[in-house]
Amino acid sequence: MNPTNPTSSKNSTNPKVAILGAGGWGKNLVRVFCALLGNENLTVVDPDPVRRDAAASQHSGIQTTTEPRWPSYDAVIIAAPAALHYELAAEALGNGVHVLVEKPIALSSEHARKLIDLAEHRDRVLMVDHLLEYHPAIVRLKELVDRGRLGRLMHLTSRRLNLGVIRTEENALWSLAPHDISVILTLLDQDPVSISARGAAHLQPGIPGVAHVTMTFDDGAIAFVHASWLDPVKTRCLTVAGDQAMAVYDDMAEAKLVLHHKRAVPEDGRFVPERGEDEAVEIDTSEPLRSMAEVFLASIETGKPPRSDGWDGWRVVRVLEAAQASMDQDGIPIRMEPEKLATTTSTSPRTSTMTSRLAKGQRYGTSPM
Repeated sequence: MNPTNPTSSKNSTNPKVAILGAGGWGKNLVRVFCALLGNENLTVVDPDPVRRDAAASQHSGIQTTTEPRWPSYDAVIIAAPAALHYELAAEALGNGVHVLVEKPIALSSEHARKLIDLAEHRDRVLMVDHLLEYHPAIVRLKELVDRGRLGRLMHLTSRRLNLGVIRTEENALWSLAPHDISVILTLLDQDPVSISARGAAHLQPGIPGVAHVTMTFDDGAIAFVHASWLDPVKTRCLTVAGDQAMAVYDDMAEAKLVLHHKRAVPEDGRFVPERGEDEAVEIDTSEPLRSMAEVFLASIETGKPPRSDGWDGWRVVRVLEAAQASMDQDGIPIRMEPEKLATTTSTSPRTSTMTSRLAKGQRYGTSPM
């Protein structure tokens, strides 16, 4: 592995990195990796001349091209449409290149597992950009949970809503919910035993713009995810209820993380609410994207697996597959088998629509956040 200093843009030993896709989210990746590595160490790969020219004008000294040149790179960041994540990641790993891929890691757990095996065989880093796992509020929330400040977690509810970009290649479940699913699995530190989901395609046939997912866990915990691009108010909120205290992460609020000293306590044969003070939890101001990028570069240097490694991506895709299968069958619960790959039919509207709409010439540049 090439050594790297993630905090220096002048170090001549910095790795050569390519970003596949300079669209909406790719632009942010270009900005952060230029700051960390220096413009001269970055290549933007995108077939769109407008996006290439924009990247070159904003970051003097970077290279641009229409197709990847694998021998020239130590690592790649894949910000292409989700239907191409597996293809591009497998190609990169097969050429001995470290990979950071946008969520989801792939569109099937089988493909995710193949990427894991390939990365291990080639001794390369495989990381998924589960960005919320690097948000300082979520990092702090995880610390509170692990220290027992909330007690036993009983239920979690996540809402990711907006009247935002309406996707045509993927539904709201696969586009929006991976962030929330990854955080829920991280906080509970376990996989669900059963998943059910309902969705509705009000605008585009076969592409639900709203989805509700329910996950149940072996210890009795339950989690809910509401994802929609058809809501009037932008909402990014996670509520975590423990038997000793509760917490709310609200990315739209000034106080991103609030610890509520509230619980239900037994009294005379019944439960009554106990209401203490609310505590705004102090968090640092680090940018999640930069923190995630630093972890990727450090993993390349040290060989230490990142927090959101290939296995983390695989776990999230298993949940997405089961949720999609439930949605396709009017919400019936899908039992999750431990350590086994979930499967869905290849004719799922999510998969067939997404794949058929992405021609070779559309390979890069349109990945959503």
